[in-house]
Amino acid sequence: MSGYLNTMAEVSLPILLAVLGGAWLDRRRRLDTRSLAEVSLYLLAPSLVLFALPEGSGGGGEIGAIAAFTFLNTGLMWLVGEGAGLWLGLGRAGRSALSMTSVFGNSNNYGLPVVLLAYGTAGFSRAAVYVVGQILLMYTLGIYLASRATAGGKGAWQAVFRMPVLYAALVGGAVAFLGLGWPKGLNEALHLLGNAYPAVVLLILGVQLGRANWRGIGGKELWAAILIRLLGAPAVAFFCLWILHIQGLLASVLFVEASMPAAVNTAVLVEQFGGDRELVAKTVAVTTAASFVLLPLFVVIGRAL
Repeated sequence: MSGYLNTMAEVSLPILLAVLGGAWLDRRRRLDTRSLAEVSLYLLAPSLVLFALPEGSGGGGEIGAIAAFTFLNTGLMWLVGEGAGLWLGLGRAGRSALSMTSVFGNSNNYGLPVVLLAYGTAGFSRAAVYVVGQILLMYTLGIYLASRATAGGKGAWQAVFRMPVLYAALVGGAVAFLGLGWPKGLNEALHLLGNAYPAVVLLILGVQLGRANWRGIGGKELWAAILIRLLGAPAVAFFCLWILHIQGLLASVLFVEASMPAAVNTAVLVEQFGGDRELVAKTVAVTTAASFVLLPLFVVIGRAL
């Protein structure tokens, strides 16, 4: 119990205060989240990846383990989402929404700050590799799930290659592989920018939650999506780690990242390509709110792996 409370104080409380700060400020000033998101995506996140990978890289073997976990976990969560949709008798739009919220957790905007607080730079560098894979899947498999093979594949790949964090991971990984480091001045600049990333993305998350529609939280499909993301995702992640014999810090990071609430980006894809918008938006809102209580437990479990 003390471990849970300590983790809540060290991890959840700072995140909750930052999120509440974003929601409060948006009520007073009506923030431009698009500009904030662009700053975090195109400047802060790449800077954080560029200094984190060389400082805490776990080597090629861990990259292979991350890839194996990603594919196995994604495949199983896809089956869970599709199976639940068929069992509930949902239409194509509902099944697409349920599959997307099952497969994709908020590993980037929410997961990276949590891992950084819980496991430090060494944990973050491993999480960054996992997040790059999630970005690739989001703009390939995610597009497919939202559109069910309709037009838009070319645009999806263009979006992938416009992601600076992808190139930052490649460059940072190369620097780490060669055993090199950044010049002191550049390294200080990367730390200055990268360390601002968690605060900015949590402020954005607070704005999004503050603007969410919390009415009408009901319906079997919504609660199925919530339970799959909050309980099913950690269980499947634990199973994948056991099957793949992944242990230590990497297991802790992957377990926590895979246990994140539903990804905010799923709402963006559904809005653009199709699917049940209301189901996705409410799943993201409810699972994110619940995560402030559940994530400390997942971090404690992760530290024991």
